[in-house]
Amino acid sequence: MQRVYLDITAEQFMHNRILQSALPEFERDAKRGARYHRVYLKNDTAEDIMQLLAQMTIEESVHWILHQHKQQLSQLAEPAQFYAQLQERIQSVQPKLALFVQHDIAAFCKRHEAHSTVSWNIEGYLLFAAKKLKWMVDTIVQDIYQSCKEEQEREEFIALLQFCASAQQSLLDDVYITLAKDRFTMLDVWGNDLQQIYLDALPAEEYMDVQMHDLLLSILMTMLPKTIHLFVVKEQLDDEEWQKQQNLLQLLQQIFGDKICMGGSL
Repeated sequence: MQRVYLDITAEQFMHNRILQSALPEFERDAKRGARYHRVYLKNDTAEDIMQLLAQMTIEESVHWILHQHKQQLSQLAEPAQFYAQLQERIQSVQPKLALFVQHDIAAFCKRHEAHSTVSWNIEGYLLFAAKKLKWMVDTIVQDIYQSCKEEQEREEFIALLQFCASAQQSLLDDVYITLAKDRFTMLDVWGNDLQQIYLDALPAEEYMDVQMHDLLLSILMTMLPKTIHLFVVKEQLDDEEWQKQQNLLQLLQQIFGDKICMGGSL
């Protein structure tokens, strides 16, 4: 069996959590240079060493990709949420990532099978050979970043609407809204159709492509009623329709708070 060494930079040596957790076992066999540290990996089987090298390499690839997106990630208001989601996602795909890395390590060792020792250089691997691994990690990072960014923008949008709803004067005391999956009605206490009154005041091209939920919110933000009596029509909804309806109800509750008076289902 080949003697397997790990070549890792001094910086990586300091922040790689997998290496740090395994370090006490290998500490005495670590040779520390100005640029690289070399660690002799002593485990029971070649499979154990392969798994350990893969885990260290995956850990370093995540750090590598995060460093590349450092400026982008600094724009997040809640970075802790991003890192928690990232850790969970990486753990869920860890077996798949490990297979890619272990395949490359095995191929590397095969090319050097004539030698009694072999050194795995994580930095060199990430620079020149880890295209698939880096692409997968980068895709995960970008996906979670986009999700967190959208949530941040949504919260900022809600905060703005909350401010507008509290700072401006109400034009009506009460409105009565009946909400269905693809339509709604909005009446005042005298039975006037507020949706039609609102649309009549706009050029047709301004609302032709407006989504129903956006139109509802726009009318409410314009009239800012003191009390919103909300009724939901009982009907069969698929998962996507149900989720959209729940999102709308949650949004209305977040913006208008105690002004919402749920009238039950019809």
